[in-house]
Amino acid sequence: MPPTVEESVLDVDLGPPGRASRRRALAVLAVAGVAAAALTAWLLPRAAAGPAASPPAPTPSSEVVLAAPSAHHGDAGYPVGFPRTELGAVSAAAAALEAAWTLDSGQAEQAAVLYALPEQREAARDGADATVRGWRKTLGLPEDGELPEGAALRTETVGVQWHRRAEDQVQVSLLVRVNAVKGTEETGPAYSSPFAMSVLMVWSPAVREGTGDWVNAPDPLPAVVPEVAAPGTPEFTAAGWRPVARPSS
Repeated sequence: MPPTVEESVLDVDLGPPGRASRRRALAVLAVAGVAAAALTAWLLPRAAAGPAASPPAPTPSSEVVLAAPSAHHGDAGYPVGFPRTELGAVSAAAAALEAAWTLDSGQAEQAAVLYALPEQREAARDGADATVRGWRKTLGLPEDGELPEGAALRTETVGVQWHRRAEDQVQVSLLVRVNAVKGTEETGPAYSSPFAMSVLMVWSPAVREGTGDWVNAPDPLPAVVPEVAAPGTPEFTAAGWRPVARPSS
């Protein structure tokens, strides 16, 4: 049975979400969570606990500049070849999730396989299509076939935190915002919602033609997921998040 997905919603304008938008965001969490359970742990959005009493205003955390990859894979240019450091693991986790959450099943399968352990690739491929179907269904789009012109889903990492689990193992927590549009002819509001999740990244020397890279691995321990919070707020810092910047080109 897939894990229960609880509420973790922060609407786009950071105000109290209405009932309709809250139901829509919760549906995405549930659908994505069910599909991701069949894929790999890094596709699973999990909600943080309910809000607690506000602590004293914390000191803002320093910005994290993600590590640059050493190469890009395929026509889509997926970033690969991250440094064998904790920051490299964080950067690979962000790249993996941003590539895998999409409305295109072919892209999802490629990304799922690319960022998985070799022995997990078949399971990753099998789960990728289900994840895409879940996103499409939630957004009211056809689950199969061509998408309406302009339909797209984009995932952006806005906060990170991590700790070293063991040698060549890093637990990475990601705060991402998912933005989606149903097509150029769609007149309704665009979808936007944040998610927080934790993933286990391991260094695999066998991938990238033997040069090694960070890939996702199933985590045998229960996930500890920080609370969702808007970047730039005291709650963001109190939850342990650090804002993200991209490496300069």
